[in-house]
Amino acid sequence: MYQVFISGLPYTASENDVQSLFEDCGEILSIKLPRYQDSNRLLGYGHITFSDSEAIQKALALNGTQLGGRYIDVKEAKGTQPQKPNVPPPDCLTIFVKNLSYDLNADQIGDSFRPCGKVANVRMVYNTVTKNFKGFAYIDFEDHQSVIKALQMNGKKVHGRQVQVDFDVKKPKAGYRYQPKQVEQQNKYNKEYQEIQKKKIKKEKAVEKVKKIKNFAETQKQISAQRNKQQI
Repeated sequence: MYQVFISGLPYTASENDVQSLFEDCGEILSIKLPRYQDSNRLLGYGHITFSDSEAIQKALALNGTQLGGRYIDVKEAKGTQPQKPNVPPPDCLTIFVKNLSYDLNADQIGDSFRPCGKVANVRMVYNTVTKNFKGFAYIDFEDHQSVIKALQMNGKKVHGRQVQVDFDVKKPKAGYRYQPKQVEQQNKYNKEYQEIQKKKIKKEKAVEKVKKIKNFAETQKQISAQRNKQQI
């Protein structure tokens, strides 16, 4: 495998940016750039696979080159880097969907993939500044066969846009948070929203119970005071 390891990449760079920089080195077979699951920004490193060793040498010569205002490091990859499998592992229950329409909500996304199997959760990804939907989402299913069926949706249109569908084996980042702003748009397929609603209802019932107890106590107090007046 003729592969180089690149690091120091700008977090806002894309696969196209990297390809433009290295395309003159030789035939590029693949570019693997890991991304943060919640923001879809680059982790800052990746691997490029070429078709021959001559391309590797040309790529190494680009060490220290600027890309997006940052100086990148280019090294020959040591050994065979672990690659994502071509088929989802048996325990995979999640798919990643890109190029979704920006005006969709979680219910619409979940309903679009419901024919593939029972949808357990839909995690939409939002811009951290504007809070607007970024056009991609993660869908969790309740069984593995649903993932297999959902992968067949790759290249098909969902609400007028041709989507890209792939399986995802990474767990959601601990920092992932449900967007309260979208409360009216996410309910059927959002576990966190459902939990919030349950807690809200439970709290409302508790407040109502306390209120009834206070009203009852106040009523009893008034009745007792009235009786005392009558006795006098």
